[in-house]
This record gives sequence, structure tokens and C-alpha cells, in this order.
Amino acid sequence: MKSVAVAVAVAVALAVAVAGVARADTGSAVLVQPPLEAGAPEVSAAASPSVVRLGAQLTLFVTVTFDPGVEVNLREPVELGPAFEVRTRDSRDRDGPNGKRVREYQLAVFAWEVGDLQLPPVAVTFTLAGHAGQVATNAVPVRVESMLGAVQDDPRPRADEPPAELTARDWFWLAVASGVGGLVLAGGGGLVWARRRRAPIQLAPARQLARRLDLPGERALALLLAIERSGVLDREDTRKAGYAQMVAAIRAYVGARYRVATADLTSAELVRALAPVAPVTERLHVEAWLERCDVVKYGGLRATTAEGRSVLGAARTLVVETTATEAPAAAPAEVAA
Repeated sequence: MKSVAVAVAVAVALAVAVAGVARADTGSAVLVQPPLEAGAPEVSAAASPSVVRLGAQLTLFVTVTFDPGVEVNLREPVELGPAFEVRTRDSRDRDGPNGKRVREYQLAVFAWEVGDLQLPPVAVTFTLAGHAGQVATNAVPVRVESMLGAVQDDPRPRADEPPAELTARDWFWLAVASGVGGLVLAGGGGLVWARRRRAPIQLAPARQLARRLDLPGERALALLLAIERSGVLDREDTRKAGYAQMVAAIRAYVGARYRVATADLTSAELVRALAPVAPVTERLHVEAWLERCDVVKYGGLRATTAEGRSVLGAARTLVVETTATEAPAAAPAEVAA
């Protein structure tokens, strides 16, 4: 249909030119200017792959075929709606058929919603003879699958069920017996210790197994403990905010630990910033932990209480394994009376 419209526009332009030549015979000149539609570029869009996981990257290809002398570009910013995020883009030019030029844009797009979706049309602007116009590509269908595959919970409410009888064991007498036994053992142990207590015993220096953390590590662990005690990870309506608090604590720790600015960086940019300053194992540890949080913060994944506590425990492990430590001082020898 676009080629037919262009052919009609060219025919109209030729008719106007002929009319101008006819009027030139009478001594008056007519300025002939082709219509803007005659120079409109041909555009198309495609995506690869067309089936991706939630939070994964796909590439959107926008192909523009235009005549020499026509300036083309993508309208900024490229907005694809709340379900998609455009992070980077690149373009390459090549010669096309019939003396035309072809420019291919490649946009790195990340999907943040699940289901059968469509990448909306992308606006392409062009300039011809001092006049500007705009055309749009076709919409591109894609399918975004959840992290758990195609398994989805049934949204329909369950039918009412009659009350079920619950049984529980009575541990009262077992607790009483255990208490009495403990008292007997404690009394017997006290008698034995009193009889054998004769001379002081020289004890060997004790070894402290706990590691002394540096100040950034201590602050991070204190923040994680406050998050755990606040209970935000135990309630569904505040669990996402709890993930955001954990990410903020770990970002602050990573910034202080490796001396990098983290405030305005995405997770991918932060990992790249750690490449020259952090060991490979520590950088991979930080990247894996941030990915577990991003699918909840940005991907819409609903985490359970157990998953939230697991991520919190992983954050503590990250701090302990990557923090700077200093050897504890040797404990003095003790003499037991």
C-alpha cells in the first residue's frame, strides 16, 4: 500500500510540472515542489528472539529505507510503554537497491511484564527539502514467560470446605520429666565438680573464631538486622519495600567497600564499575544477589516470606565473605580457681 501511495504522489508531482511548463509558454514561471509524502522512507520492525524470559533482553530491529538527500532518525526518547525498557541502541548504514540507502537500528530492550505482548510502533522522523515528516513502523508481537516457565496459578477462588479436625500432641508431661531429669543431672554434676575441685588448673589461651568486620561491613549488617526485625519481609504489602531497603544497604556497602559511586547506576552498570576494582568471585557474588532482587523490584515477581529471608541471609553472607577483616588479638591465659 505504501508503494502505491508513493507512485500516486509522484504522478501528481509530474502533472504539476507539466502544468508549469505549459504556463511558461505564456511568459509566467511556476515553482514546482514535490509533495513531502514522495520522499517518505519505508520502515519496518522485527524482534529477536520473539519469546523471552521475564527480565531478559531482546533486540528490536528497525529498518529504514530512504532516498539520498533525506535525513532520517528515531524520535527521542524511544518509549515502548511500561512493559519494556530501552537501555542501549546502535545503528548501521548500508547501500540499498535502486540507489537508496538502508539504515538499521538495533535497540536493546528488556521485558518486565509476563504474557503475549506487543512492542508498539516506533516513530521515525525524516527531513526533505527543509520540511519534516514522520512515519511509524509496524507493531511487533512478543511473548514474555515468567521465571517459573509456563506454570501459572489458577486465579479462580476455591470453593468453601467444611472445617477440618486438627490433632496435636500433648508434650506437657514430657516437658515435666525432662525438667526433673535436668535438675537431677545438674545436682549430680555439681557434687562431682565440688569433690574434684582441689588445685587451680592452667588454661590454654582461648582462640577467638569470630571475625572482626570493618566499619562498612558492620553498618551493612546492622541495617540488615534492622530490616529483619522490622518485619517488612513477613508482610506481603511491604515485602517489595523490604527488598528495596536491602538493595540500598548492599549498594551503600559496595560503594564504601570498593570506593565506587552507586547512587545513579543500574545493576548492570554497577557490576561493570566493579570490574577493575573487585575480584572476579566477589563481583559475580554481587551480580547474582542483585539479580535476585531486581526480578522482585522491577519484574513484578511476588516473593514469599521464605524467599525474602533467604535473600536477606544471602546479603549477610555477601557482606561477611567480601568484607575486609583483621586478625583478633590473642586472648591472655586464664587461671581457673
